[in-house]
Amino acid sequence: MADVPQKVAEAGVQDWYAGLSDTDRVKLNRYLDKADASSVFDFFMSLIKAAEADENYRFGVTLCIATSSLPFDAYQRFLVNEEFIDVLTERSLYDDAKNVCEINLSLFPQIRADLERDNGGRLPERLAFRNRYIDIIVGVESQYEKAYEMLDRYHEMGLIDDDDLQYRRNSLKVHRMQRAFDGIYTYRPKGETESFGNRYTR
Repeated sequence: MADVPQKVAEAGVQDWYAGLSDTDRVKLNRYLDKADASSVFDFFMSLIKAAEADENYRFGVTLCIATSSLPFDAYQRFLVNEEFIDVLTERSLYDDAKNVCEINLSLFPQIRADLERDNGGRLPERLAFRNRYIDIIVGVESQYEKAYEMLDRYHEMGLIDDDDLQYRRNSLKVHRMQRAFDGIYTYRPKGETESFGNRYTR
Protein backbone atom coordinates (compact mmCIF):
# COMPACT_ATOMS: atom_id res chain seq x y z
CA MET A 1 0.00 0.00 0.00
CA ALA A 2 1.65 3.15 -1.21
CA ASP A 3 -0.42 5.43 1.05
CA VAL A 4 0.53 3.79 4.35
CA PRO A 5 1.94 6.42 6.75
CA GLN A 6 5.60 5.93 7.61
CA LYS A 7 5.05 5.28 11.33
CA VAL A 8 2.38 2.70 10.56
CA ALA A 9 4.87 0.88 8.35
CA GLU A 10 7.65 1.20 10.95
CA ALA A 11 5.42 -0.33 13.62
CA GLY A 12 4.40 -3.12 11.25
CA VAL A 13 0.64 -2.57 11.59
CA GLN A 14 -0.22 -2.16 7.91
CA ASP A 15 -2.92 -4.81 8.04
CA TRP A 16 -4.66 -2.99 10.89
CA TYR A 17 -4.40 0.29 9.02
CA ALA A 18 -5.87 -1.26 5.87
CA GLY A 19 -9.00 -2.17 7.82
CA LEU A 20 -9.61 1.32 9.18
CA SER A 21 -12.48 3.42 7.90
CA ASP A 22 -11.69 6.73 6.22
CA THR A 23 -12.98 8.51 9.32
CA ASP A 24 -10.67 6.59 11.63
CA ARG A 25 -7.72 7.23 9.33
CA VAL A 26 -8.38 10.94 9.61
CA LYS A 27 -8.49 10.61 13.41
CA LEU A 28 -5.29 8.57 13.41
CA ASN A 29 -3.46 11.18 11.39
CA ARG A 30 -4.10 13.72 14.16
CA TYR A 31 -1.91 11.69 16.51
CA LEU A 32 0.70 10.02 14.33
CA ASP A 33 3.27 12.70 15.08
CA LYS A 34 3.10 11.60 18.73
CA ALA A 35 3.31 7.88 17.92
CA ASP A 36 6.22 5.75 19.07
CA ALA A 37 6.75 3.21 16.29
CA SER A 38 9.53 1.26 18.01
CA SER A 39 7.14 -1.64 18.68
CA VAL A 40 3.48 -2.52 18.17
CA PHE A 41 2.84 -2.13 21.90
CA ASP A 42 4.54 1.27 22.08
CA PHE A 43 2.73 2.39 18.94
CA PHE A 44 -0.73 1.71 20.34
CA MET A 45 0.04 2.91 23.85
CA SER A 46 1.39 6.22 22.59
CA LEU A 47 -1.65 6.70 20.34
CA ILE A 48 -4.10 5.84 23.13
CA LYS A 49 -2.45 8.31 25.49
CA ALA A 50 -2.43 11.00 22.79
CA ALA A 51 -6.15 10.48 22.19
CA GLU A 52 -6.81 10.64 25.94
CA ALA A 53 -4.82 13.86 26.27
CA ASP A 54 -7.00 15.28 23.51
CA GLU A 55 -10.12 14.01 25.35
CA ASN A 56 -10.96 11.96 22.28
CA TYR A 57 -12.20 9.05 24.35
CA ARG A 58 -14.25 7.54 21.54
CA PHE A 59 -11.14 7.00 19.43
CA GLY A 60 -9.29 5.86 22.55
CA VAL A 61 -11.85 3.07 22.91
CA THR A 62 -11.40 2.16 19.24
CA LEU A 63 -7.63 1.91 19.68
CA CYS A 64 -7.88 -0.19 22.82
CA ILE A 65 -10.30 -2.60 21.16
CA ALA A 66 -7.89 -2.89 18.23
CA THR A 67 -5.24 -4.35 20.56
CA SER A 68 -7.47 -7.24 21.68
CA SER A 69 -6.14 -9.62 19.05
CA LEU A 70 -2.50 -8.63 19.42
CA PRO A 71 -0.05 -11.02 21.14
CA PHE A 72 0.79 -8.81 24.10
CA ASP A 73 2.20 -10.37 27.26
CA ALA A 74 0.34 -10.12 30.57
CA TYR A 75 2.06 -6.91 31.66
CA GLN A 76 1.49 -5.18 28.33
CA ARG A 77 -2.15 -6.26 28.40
CA PHE A 78 -2.47 -4.90 31.93
CA LEU A 79 -1.04 -1.51 30.90
CA VAL A 80 -3.34 -1.24 27.88
CA ASN A 81 -6.29 -2.19 30.08
CA GLU A 82 -5.46 0.60 32.52
CA GLU A 83 -5.95 3.09 29.67
CA PHE A 84 -9.00 1.14 28.43
CA ILE A 85 -10.67 1.50 31.84
CA ASP A 86 -10.18 5.26 31.75
CA VAL A 87 -11.56 5.81 28.26
CA LEU A 88 -14.53 3.51 28.87
CA THR A 89 -15.38 5.38 32.06
CA GLU A 90 -15.11 8.73 30.32
CA ARG A 91 -17.52 7.38 27.69
CA SER A 92 -19.93 6.33 30.49
CA LEU A 93 -19.56 2.69 29.45
CA TYR A 94 -19.59 1.64 33.07
CA ASP A 95 -20.35 -2.07 32.77
CA ASP A 96 -17.57 -2.51 30.22
CA ALA A 97 -15.18 -0.52 32.42
CA LYS A 98 -16.00 -2.74 35.41
CA ASN A 99 -15.37 -5.85 33.33
CA VAL A 100 -11.90 -4.60 32.35
CA CYS A 101 -11.25 -3.69 35.99
CA GLU A 102 -11.97 -7.32 36.90
CA ILE A 103 -9.55 -8.51 34.21
CA ASN A 104 -6.77 -6.34 35.60
CA LEU A 105 -7.56 -7.44 39.14
CA SER A 106 -7.00 -11.03 38.00
CA LEU A 107 -3.79 -10.06 36.18
CA PHE A 108 -2.36 -8.08 39.08
CA PRO A 109 -0.71 -10.93 41.04
CA GLN A 110 1.38 -12.03 38.06
CA ILE A 111 2.44 -8.55 36.95
CA ARG A 112 2.97 -6.92 40.34
CA ALA A 113 6.76 -7.28 40.23
CA ASP A 114 6.89 -5.63 36.79
CA LEU A 115 4.68 -2.80 37.98
CA GLU A 116 6.84 -2.16 41.03
CA ARG A 117 10.02 -2.38 38.94
CA ASP A 118 8.77 0.39 36.67
CA ASN A 119 7.65 2.55 39.60
CA GLY A 120 10.76 2.73 41.74
CA GLY A 121 10.08 -0.41 43.73
CA ARG A 122 6.54 0.42 44.82
CA LEU A 123 3.04 0.39 43.42
CA PRO A 124 1.82 3.54 41.65
CA GLU A 125 -0.48 5.72 43.75
CA ARG A 126 -3.01 5.61 40.95
CA LEU A 127 -4.24 2.29 39.63
CA ALA A 128 -7.20 2.61 37.28
CA PHE A 129 -8.56 -0.89 37.89
CA ARG A 130 -8.72 -0.23 41.64
CA ASN A 131 -9.79 3.39 41.67
CA ARG A 132 -12.21 3.47 38.76
CA TYR A 133 -14.05 0.41 40.05
CA ILE A 134 -14.74 2.23 43.31
CA ASP A 135 -15.64 5.37 41.35
CA ILE A 136 -18.32 3.46 39.51
CA ILE A 137 -19.84 1.32 42.24
CA VAL A 138 -20.00 4.30 44.61
CA GLY A 139 -20.41 7.37 42.39
CA VAL A 140 -22.72 5.80 39.81
CA GLU A 141 -24.35 2.79 41.48
CA SER A 142 -24.27 3.75 45.19
CA GLN A 143 -23.13 0.21 46.11
CA TYR A 144 -21.48 1.10 49.40
CA GLU A 145 -21.49 -2.40 50.88
CA LYS A 146 -19.85 -3.71 47.70
CA ALA A 147 -17.25 -0.95 48.00
CA TYR A 148 -16.41 -2.05 51.56
CA GLU A 149 -16.00 -5.62 50.31
CA MET A 150 -13.69 -4.48 47.51
CA LEU A 151 -11.57 -2.40 49.88
CA ASP A 152 -11.09 -5.48 52.07
CA ARG A 153 -10.18 -7.49 48.99
CA TYR A 154 -7.68 -4.85 47.86
CA HIS A 155 -6.17 -4.89 51.34
CA GLU A 156 -5.78 -8.68 51.30
CA MET A 157 -4.07 -8.46 47.91
CA GLY A 158 -1.65 -5.78 49.11
CA LEU A 159 -3.16 -3.07 46.91
CA ILE A 160 -3.73 -0.81 49.92
CA ASP A 161 -2.08 -0.86 53.34
CA ASP A 162 -3.66 -0.81 56.80
CA ASP A 163 -3.74 2.98 57.08
CA ASP A 164 -5.12 3.42 53.59
CA LEU A 165 -7.83 0.83 54.22
CA GLN A 166 -9.04 2.68 57.28
CA TYR A 167 -8.80 6.04 55.52
CA ARG A 168 -10.84 4.85 52.57
CA ARG A 169 -13.45 3.10 54.73
CA ASN A 170 -13.92 6.28 56.76
CA SER A 171 -14.13 8.32 53.58
CA LEU A 172 -16.87 6.02 52.31
CA LYS A 173 -18.85 6.55 55.51
CA VAL A 174 -18.56 10.32 55.20
CA HIS A 175 -19.49 10.21 51.54
CA ARG A 176 -22.53 8.07 52.27
CA MET A 177 -23.75 10.45 54.96
CA GLN A 178 -23.20 13.47 52.72
CA ARG A 179 -25.19 11.87 49.94
CA ALA A 180 -28.03 11.07 52.34
CA PHE A 181 -28.09 14.62 53.67
CA ASP A 182 -28.06 16.04 50.16
CA GLY A 183 -30.97 13.81 49.16
CA ILE A 184 -28.89 12.17 46.42
CA TYR A 185 -29.33 8.42 46.29
CA THR A 186 -28.92 6.50 43.06
CA TYR A 187 -29.51 9.17 40.43
CA ARG A 188 -26.57 10.51 38.49
CA PRO A 189 -26.95 12.17 35.09
CA LYS A 190 -25.28 10.33 32.24
CA GLY A 191 -21.69 11.36 31.82
CA GLU A 192 -21.22 12.46 35.44
CA THR A 193 -18.95 10.07 37.27
CA GLU A 194 -17.84 11.02 40.74
CA SER A 195 -14.12 10.39 41.04
CA PHE A 196 -14.30 8.67 44.40
CA GLY A 197 -11.40 6.28 43.95
CA ASN A 198 -9.03 8.95 42.68
CA ARG A 199 -10.18 11.51 45.20
CA TYR A 200 -9.20 9.28 48.08
CA THR A 201 -5.96 7.98 46.64
CA ARG A 202 -3.00 9.20 48.59
